[in-house]
Amino acid sequence: MKSSFVNRSLNYLVKNNVCNDKQINIFKYTLESLYSLITKTGVVLLLSIIFKTFAITLITILLYSFLRGFAFGVHASKNIYCWMITLTIYIFGPLLIKHFIFPIEFIYLSFGVGLLAILLWAPADTPSRPLFDKKKRTMNKIFAVTLSIIFILTSFYFNNANYYEIVSFLLLLETICICPLTYKLFNIPYRNYQNYKK
Repeated sequence: MKSSFVNRSLNYLVKNNVCNDKQINIFKYTLESLYSLITKTGVVLLLSIIFKTFAITLITILLYSFLRGFAFGVHASKNIYCWMITLTIYIFGPLLIKHFIFPIEFIYLSFGVGLLAILLWAPADTPSRPLFDKKKRTMNKIFAVTLSIIFILTSFYFNNANYYEIVSFLLLLETICICPLTYKLFNIPYRNYQNYKK
C-alpha cells in the first residue's frame, strides 16, 4: 500500500513537472512521511473512539506534534517499531490519563524535568535530518521552550486534571525522545550536525 501510494504519486508529480530527477528523493521522503502520518493518525483516532479516549488522544496528538516540530527527537529505526511506539503512546497513554489521577507533586516534577530537558537538549536531530544551521537550532530551542511554558501555564489556567496529565505526559515523553541516553541506548548518533559537513 505504502510503496504503491508513493510510486503513483511520484509518477504523477514527475509527469506534471512538479519535481525533477534531483528532487525525487526529497519528494519520496515527504510522501512516505505523509502516508505514515495519515495512516497512523487514522488508526490511533479510530482506536481512541473505541476506547473512549478521543478527546484526550486528540489533544495529546496536537500538543505533542507542535512541541516535537521544534524539539525533534529520536525516531524508530523500522516502521514496525514506529507503529508499536505510536500505539503504545497514543492508546496506552490516554487510557492511563483517563483512569488514573497522578499526584500533583509528580505533575510539577514532570513539568520541571521536561522544561529543563528541552532547555538542555532541544532540538535533538537525527542522522537523516541533521540540523546544520546554528541560527535555526537556536530558534527551534526558543520555540520549544516557549511552547513548553505555554502548555504549563495553560494547564494552570484550565486547572483540569486531564489537561495537567496530558502536558505532564508529553513533556516526559519528549524528555525521553531528546535525551542523549536514549540515543546511546538505541545506538543512534547524537548531535548529527557535528558529524557532517554542510
